[in-house]
Amino acid sequence: MARRNDHSREELQSMAIDAARAIISQEGIEGVSARKVAQKIGYTVGTLYQSFENIHDLVLHANAFTLSELLAELDVAAGASRDPQQRVLKIAETYLRFAEGHERQWAAVFRHSLPRGHIMPDWYQARVDALFALLENALRTLAPRRSRQSIQLASRTLWSSVHGICILHTGDKLFSDSIASPQALLQSLVKHYLHSWLNEGKSG
Repeated sequence: MARRNDHSREELQSMAIDAARAIISQEGIEGVSARKVAQKIGYTVGTLYQSFENIHDLVLHANAFTLSELLAELDVAAGASRDPQQRVLKIAETYLRFAEGHERQWAAVFRHSLPRGHIMPDWYQARVDALFALLENALRTLAPRRSRQSIQLASRTLWSSVHGICILHTGDKLFSDSIASPQALLQSLVKHYLHSWLNEGKSG
């Protein structure tokens, strides 16, 4: 068992986060425990908790890496097209590919919940907000006269719908392969939602 002074606090944190990420990749978030992480890095649980408030704090740090990786891929996708509708579709398709390619890590972000009374840290919330901002920017380009509230509502409605398709697809519960692929479902969702959103209030 390593001693506390074998590594700096920053090194210990990095080692623990890497260990948690490895466990999530192999076993999913259900496999993460302070004991497993401590064993993986060769320290005691007590030493681990000198660097993290609790196991939830550690999981948030591990999930933050996943969010950063996801954001980087979505950022590239958003810049791949000048057409705002195509940009929204590219973001949705990239989100699906990320979920398929990093299923356990992706699922860990959304399965983890903080205990009652705990508030999401600002540094973590900033990553979540950045994901929505990508979609909001595309919608703002598409409809520059829409209010901030309208754009935020549309982005969250779209994101929730895309996320739902991804959850059902990765969980093998979509039951629609004979009708349409998840990619086709995303295309239909984006096309028809944006058409309806852009034209709401015009009739009558």
